[in-house]
Amino acid sequence: MKYIELVAALRQLIEGRLASFENRPGIYRWWFKEDAAMRLLRQLPPVNTDRIMKRMINGDCYWALYFGISGNMRQRIAWHICQQHTSSAVRSGYLSTLRQVISALLNEDMTISQNSVNKLMDASCYLEWDYTSTKKEAEELETIELSQNQCIYPLNRAKNRTVSKEHLKRLTELRSKYRK
Repeated sequence: MKYIELVAALRQLIEGRLASFENRPGIYRWWFKEDAAMRLLRQLPPVNTDRIMKRMINGDCYWALYFGISGNMRQRIAWHICQQHTSSAVRSGYLSTLRQVISALLNEDMTISQNSVNKLMDASCYLEWDYTSTKKEAEELETIELSQNQCIYPLNRAKNRTVSKEHLKRLTELRSKYRK
């Protein structure tokens, strides 16, 4: 992927309306600092952490825990980073899937977890992204990424073939439990 940025910096740009993301389809990967990744993964069945993609960023080890696509990267990046955890967003299922999973893994009801999720993202996450020519191209890349045996994305639920069915079931259970 071509672009990578600290989530706290992206939040400031988005909130200050200074962000200049393109309104194009694309793919993205969420990187979590190792200690935050291990904290989140404690709630799930054990995974082979050797199969999680890792990279050094500014001297710290980060783990790629989530992969996604969008038909509109400008909208998707803002949605994941700045979305508010309103009761209606939670009830309707419109709250970002990533935010739902993080809330559940922090053991917090989704309607009250906005500050905790933001704090974790700002302190521990980088977002990497790139644009694609079409949404179909992004979908094809997602299919490849979530079905290969080389690495796993333990926070993805839909279309994820990189983790066990037990793992996906637990993600679903936790999301249901904390959807309040």
